[in-house]
Amino acid sequence: MLDYRVNGATTQWTRPCTVQWPRRDTSDADNDPATAKDPERKGKSMTPQAIELAAQALIEARRSRRMLDALPEGCRPGTPEEGYAVQRAVITAWGEPVAGWKSGATLEAVQQRFGLTEPFLGPFFGSSVMRSPARAKVGLYEHRILPVGTRPGVALEVEFAFRVAKVLPPKAGGYTRDEILEAFDAVIPAFEIISPRFHATPFGNPGSALADCGLNGGMVLGQPVKDWRGIDYANHTARLVVDGKTIAEGTGALVLGNPLNALEWLVNAVGRQGHMLSPGQVLTTGSMTGIVYVDQGAEAVGDFGALGTVVATFE
Repeated sequence: MLDYRVNGATTQWTRPCTVQWPRRDTSDADNDPATAKDPERKGKSMTPQAIELAAQALIEARRSRRMLDALPEGCRPGTPEEGYAVQRAVITAWGEPVAGWKSGATLEAVQQRFGLTEPFLGPFFGSSVMRSPARAKVGLYEHRILPVGTRPGVALEVEFAFRVAKVLPPKAGGYTRDEILEAFDAVIPAFEIISPRFHATPFGNPGSALADCGLNGGMVLGQPVKDWRGIDYANHTARLVVDGKTIAEGTGALVLGNPLNALEWLVNAVGRQGHMLSPGQVLTTGSMTGIVYVDQGAEAVGDFGALGTVVATFE
């Protein structure tokens, strides 16, 4: 058990920041503490100390592979802005270069579940990126408390990824679509493994989702395709095939209407958070197949047709 306190002359909070590790039950996510409101926080913003303590709790959860019921109430981000502040603190303290950025909630219905009016972004790090064909250990990513007899698995999304070729520093007013396209050199078939540090996805509490690196657990990348400019991304179909059976499929139209719309949003959102994009980093644009749980022992293939495949076996 971790026990943090937020005290000091400049701190607004005196409530103990006690990390809540998972309860051994299967209560509904809508009643989970991760989505609860803290009435004492109304009208207040997080102090620097609270931001750092929230980041420490998330980092400890990631490194120990333990899940939280919720971030401590005294240092739980109550707004997207606070969530991004914690996310920046996590990036700084994690001590590993950012390998890329993800877009989340690129479907309006998902935004509504989180209580957002736009997508969200999150970083991922080099140690969490695998190359196809990959072999991944389910135990590193399973976050649910499972009923007895339920097979563990991973939450998987099929996405387009785009590789950065030129430096893109933050820019006042943002980049145009043409400027962005000139700064990328390939599209890559990709899996994102969703793995929150919470045993239940924090729907209704976007601050916690953003603080937790956008709920990212890992990425699997296929082969880069350098002839990528003339593709009709909105109508391009991708399928998730598990052990030879098509489980889900969708088109790029599910990603803000077009994955290039999501790419443009993500590039400029990263800049608004004060981050620079560097050559070799990869940006993912959101799921075309929803989130699908793939059981331990299964082989998953993301089939992008002429653009190739991404493959992972979950051990």
